[in-house]
Amino acid sequence: MGKPLYLRGFWSDDKLRFDEAGHLVGKSDPTTFTLSGFEFRKVQIKQDKLVLEGRRVGLELRDNKQTRVPINTGSPKADVIHIEIPANPTGDYGPALDAIFVNRLVDLVPSLPFYWQPYAVKNFTPGNSAAGQSPPLTDTKPDSGGQSLTSDKTNPQLSGTGTLHPKLLHSEEPNFTEAARSLKYGGDVLVHFWVKPDGTVTGLSIVRPLGMGLDERALVAVQHYVFAPATQNGKPVPFELNVEVDFKIF
Repeated sequence: MGKPLYLRGFWSDDKLRFDEAGHLVGKSDPTTFTLSGFEFRKVQIKQDKLVLEGRRVGLELRDNKQTRVPINTGSPKADVIHIEIPANPTGDYGPALDAIFVNRLVDLVPSLPFYWQPYAVKNFTPGNSAAGQSPPLTDTKPDSGGQSLTSDKTNPQLSGTGTLHPKLLHSEEPNFTEAARSLKYGGDVLVHFWVKPDGTVTGLSIVRPLGMGLDERALVAVQHYVFAPATQNGKPVPFELNVEVDFKIF
């Protein structure tokens, strides 16, 4: 009670059954860890099982602050999580609960996708403030689509006389998550990536997140960007960029 719990497996379903060891029974599509918070509300200890109920909690990450916010979609039964764990001969539910929940973000870091690792190591792991930082990016250049792009001037391979920066040919608008829209929560996500010599995008990671599931939506949008590639002396070359993806509340 009162602990800042998170579902270790980032399960998206609101009805979850586990075995005695805390392994999920059946399947549940994964969601982002920023929509995997759990606020404990009620417990029932029955003869054959333990039943937990709580509500799903989102995580806001604006300004590098970690703020847990109950998700409210307007329905009293929406986002209520129901968890069942069968009894074992010892009557000890501790190991199963430890397999299902964590109560520190640092314990989630090893399980996070690669695109979260630089930010998570830097901001969630004590004593690693310098780890996982992205290269310093400068020279902000707005593109024709209104996105804010920054180019890397620190890599000699990608700068100098005869280098033309990539030009954005096609962009896509990101989609809000239902949780963020219901809370009227928006802002911008800073995404780091490389433009390949064929003009497509690779190596995406999150530099400055928002949370509430919006960061993954930003990555999906950027994955569909198409560029006229950077060139050096007329030859297409890879180029490193940041882009701000805006989630505007109207």
